[in-house]
Amino acid sequence: MSILQKTTFKNIDEKIIYYTIVLTYPLYLLGGLYLVGPVLAWFLLYHAVTIIFNHKVKIHYLAMLWLFSILLIEIVVVIGSFNTGHSLLMTIKSTIGWAKGWALIGVFIFIGAILPIRYYILQQAVINILWQSLLISPLLIIVAFLDFPTLLYISPLKIFGGGGEQFFKVWLYWNDINTGLPRWQLFAPWSPALAFYALLALSIILPRDSDRLKYIAIFSSITLILLSESRAGVIILLILLFVYFISCFFDIIYILFILLFSILIFGVFSEEIIGGILDSINYINSMRSDSSMIRKTLNNIGLYRWYNESFWFGHGNVERGPHIVQFMPIGSHNTFIGLLFIKGIIGLLLYVVPLILTTVYLFFKSFIRRDYLAGFFVILIFLMYSFTENIEILSYLMWPGWLFIGMSLRACSYRCDLNAIDFEDNGQAFVVRK
Repeated sequence: MSILQKTTFKNIDEKIIYYTIVLTYPLYLLGGLYLVGPVLAWFLLYHAVTIIFNHKVKIHYLAMLWLFSILLIEIVVVIGSFNTGHSLLMTIKSTIGWAKGWALIGVFIFIGAILPIRYYILQQAVINILWQSLLISPLLIIVAFLDFPTLLYISPLKIFGGGGEQFFKVWLYWNDINTGLPRWQLFAPWSPALAFYALLALSIILPRDSDRLKYIAIFSSITLILLSESRAGVIILLILLFVYFISCFFDIIYILFILLFSILIFGVFSEEIIGGILDSINYINSMRSDSSMIRKTLNNIGLYRWYNESFWFGHGNVERGPHIVQFMPIGSHNTFIGLLFIKGIIGLLLYVVPLILTTVYLFFKSFIRRDYLAGFFVILIFLMYSFTENIEILSYLMWPGWLFIGMSLRACSYRCDLNAIDFEDNGQAFVVRK
């Protein structure tokens, strides 16, 4: 089996999506990953709009809600900037940041629901990048234990960035300050982001028919999560595998019975269960106490300044914290707190409302078709990582997940499996019924 599998394309959109994912490593080595994501999003949005005006297209209301909410976030950014006295130049800078951050979420969901891109193409591309990662990983492990340099270089393309040097650094590995052990991040800006990407990739390939390629790709995803040494990644992986195992071996009635029984048990033994969970959380946090302390302090600073300084529309711009948090940006380790600090309670609601609605919608849809379980997993991963990562700043890398959510919503609109949707030459969708 070759890494670059033979793939047939029906249009230019499929080629662009496929090769952008497959060429992740060359783009990373050039320092272009951070730049390609936003360019890709806005280019494909233009094509999606032309399809809407030229053809009759069925658009899922949640895809429209996401796009509308993301556009409103830009208005909140402008209001917040002017309220806190920022200059016009700073406001323009914030708008550019929105265009390559928050905007990508709504745009990729929208184009996933509109553009003539088959699930097969996204699935093949994701399996391809997982294959590449699996082949590269042993080499990176060897160089770490041979004590090679950790940082290779910083791409000169950083002059076109704005998110910081971290997104243009090319690493072999890095040494954890707390444990002294090596951790790997491959093409991601930091190790937990690699686990984030691997979990999304794992979920995206789940609807594929079982074969050797699928199982090797799943093994690759799990390997990347373990190499990242991400606590959140391991916990979320165990949750997803447990739910997937239950869905494979039990009918819907049994799953509902298990859920109801679990709720009953939780109600009776809630104090003991919560106490055990808190003890486990404290133990996990103690494994990297410095990291946990910085996260907690950053969150406290963000909440205090949001509530006392700019409740409704936020500060409009990113600000760095004090020395005690190593000058990290406020809200950088929690999407919700970052939203409150920069965009206020209005900005938070504009993200949380479509996020919760989509999560609940795909949860109930997953009981109808097992294909939709993958979409539920992806939105659930975004929801859980919103507590530990800055979803906005990682949009340039995690966009295949948002694109897949759009595809899942489209499949829900047509009430069919993901693989059942095909397209005519003009981009018009139709369903191949089995």
